[in-house]
Amino acid sequence: MRRFMFVTAFLFFFMTGQVFAADNLTNAASKIESGILSVLNGIGSTISHAAKETGKTGLHRETEIRKLLQKNYIAGKPYAINSTFIDSKGMMKFIEPEQYRSYEGSDISGQKAIIKMLKTKKPRMGNVFVSVEGIKCIDIEYPVFSKGKQFLGSVSMIVKHIEMIRTVVEPIEKDLGVKSWVMQKDGLILYETDPTQTGLNLFTDPLYKDYPELIALGKRTIKEKEGVGFYTFLIHGTKNVVKKRAAWKTVHFLSNDWIIVTYSEVK
Repeated sequence: MRRFMFVTAFLFFFMTGQVFAADNLTNAASKIESGILSVLNGIGSTISHAAKETGKTGLHRETEIRKLLQKNYIAGKPYAINSTFIDSKGMMKFIEPEQYRSYEGSDISGQKAIIKMLKTKKPRMGNVFVSVEGIKCIDIEYPVFSKGKQFLGSVSMIVKHIEMIRTVVEPIEKDLGVKSWVMQKDGLILYETDPTQTGLNLFTDPLYKDYPELIALGKRTIKEKEGVGFYTFLIHGTKNVVKKRAAWKTVHFLSNDWIIVTYSEVK
């Protein structure tokens, strides 16, 4: 009888602990999702305003447009790298701050982001790319229309995505005792608690090829906007493999999705 009661109590506390761990991960993923979305919405609002004002100003008033771009850049700090007006042919016409003006006149009409903007004429956030300035970043753009609704181009802000994500994620990780990664839908890891994994691709990098459960979970997070699951992988900084529990949410902003995964070791 005592043995039965002991086993029952053990199972109760074990299951309670498992439920708490899963809830904690889901809570952390939700907090990260809302935090990142809040920052992106703030940046988007800033760029949207600059695009509308540029359209009202007209392209012949360079000084006024530069002031709008400078204001847009300042409002986007500390994550903004620069703010650019790109014309309807895909040329970088005006760039602020001044240190990047040497790139004015660059033809970026062949970039995927610009091709999509010229085609759809809708606000968008692209995937990570290397800009003409040689910086790995993301690009957020809003179309510019004249008072007569003619498409004039777009206002773009290139953003330091790693710094932006880290600012949101690290306090939540510390507060709730979890680890996390943020991923594009193509598998590129935008942020990982373990910085050596930031910038790797979950589906193609050799580091992950021997961990099919992890790859399968990654593919599942793309198909399902939220959920929980398990996988095995290395403990940070070691060669020891352990089972991990994960929860995920999806951040949708403009034309793109980022997947937020929080995880902890199963004990």
